[in-house]
Amino acid sequence: MKSFEIGDIISRAWDLSVKHWPIFVLIVLISSCFGSLGVNYDKTIFTGVGQNPDPQVMAEALKESITVSPLLIVSILLSLYLGFITARMLRSAIETGKPYESMGDAFKIDLNQFAVYFAVDVCFGLAVGFGTCLCIIPGIFLAVRWMFAPYIAATEDVSFVEAFRRSWQATSGNFWMLLLLGIVVFFIEIAGLLLCCVGYLFTAVIAYFALMLTYLELKDNIQLYNTQP
Repeated sequence: MKSFEIGDIISRAWDLSVKHWPIFVLIVLISSCFGSLGVNYDKTIFTGVGQNPDPQVMAEALKESITVSPLLIVSILLSLYLGFITARMLRSAIETGKPYESMGDAFKIDLNQFAVYFAVDVCFGLAVGFGTCLCIIPGIFLAVRWMFAPYIAATEDVSFVEAFRRSWQATSGNFWMLLLLGIVVFFIEIAGLLLCCVGYLFTAVIAYFALMLTYLELKDNIQLYNTQP
């Protein structure tokens, strides 16, 4: 069963990020803009609520302060589209040394494969969210075991079920190392936020490369698993 070294992954992710940062930083910046599209937040509703620690009152105030518009659907679709092409660029940068052959090719998508990626990414988020609401631990477990499913769906010609199955096999036997990697990546991204938030644009790229590199390192576990009697 193949494993990996966190230090080596982060080091290689750093080198790749330095080499290819312009296009990926731009994508992170655009994705950040899409994140708030269609969602409005009214801070005035919280006036006076701060003196009332009742969680129910706070929850109601939060619910009333957030409004969404049809633009939210556009935001979600654009974010998923960017996630899809980003995964493909990451893998291409690692395997061929360049994210794309041409800008035109980089932004082209196969609608069938994108549909699978869309379903996988949404279901992954819902599963992790539901598991976290249960008692946190199931959410963490599913987040680790299915962490590669969206990348697999974006870069390989697989079905919805196959994307999750391959991620499950790839992560087999490496749960604690992958959890530790997730923690390390989390703190790298936090460090970027502390640098006036601008640093996050670069540290997010490091995180993207780290996850794709880890999947490619563990990809052989899928074949190893399938050849066992």
